[in-house]
Formats: sequence, structure tokens, C-alpha cells
Amino acid sequence: MNGVVLWHDNKGDTAVIWCEDHADLAYFSAESEAAALGRSALELAAGDLVMFDEVQVGQQRRALNLRRLAPGTPLAEHLLQAARGVEGGEVGRALRAALDLPTPSEGENSSAKVIDLKAAAKSRKVS
Repeated sequence: MNGVVLWHDNKGDTAVIWCEDHADLAYFSAESEAAALGRSALELAAGDLVMFDEVQVGQQRRALNLRRLAPGTPLAEHLLQAARGVEGGEVGRALRAALDLPTPSEGENSSAKVIDLKAAAKSRKVS
């Protein structure tokens, strides 16, 4: 199975992985991996593309034999850049119009703030 590391804890060497089949997330623990396969810890970061064997343990999907295929862009940074792109583009203009939000001034940097949809919905009493 292929996946993308969504979160990784360097201290505990654990990770949460989004899986290509869009089903449940998979959980990885370097400690249990080392005990099961005698492998050393793997350098991981959020956004890394990985390949792994999947095993179901009770209700939890686990990743075993994890291999990093490619390092990823820091996921949070990538998502923020995508949100800024949406805000400044056609979708952002449509959201502003639909939510009655002000349009950025000529000199204002529109990528400085991302549209806060929760705040906009709360101010319009939309849930």
C-alpha cells in the first residue's frame, strides 16, 4: 500500500498515514516495527510518500515494513500555500461574494490572511 505521512512524532517514532485506498488511516510505530522485524528507526516527516504492508489489529490499521519512497513538502506549509492561492483566485472571490466579505484593497497583500470560514459563518449565523 502507498500513503502519505500526515503526522510524525520524532520522540516516540510513531506516525499517522493517509492510505491510497481512502479507507482508514494507518498507524506506524517504529518500536513495534523493530520488535517484529528487527529494523532500525526510519527518518520520517509529514508529507513523505511511503510504501508499507498493511495489517489489521483489532479495529486499527497498522503499517509494517515501512519504506520512504520520496521526501515530501512540509504538509502544513503546502496546505497554507494552497489556501492562499485559493483566496486570491476565482474561488476566493466567489467565497467573498457569497459570504459578504470585504475584498482586499489594491495595496493590501491578499495572501497575508486566509479566509476564516468559521468566523464568516458565525457572523452570518450559518452553521
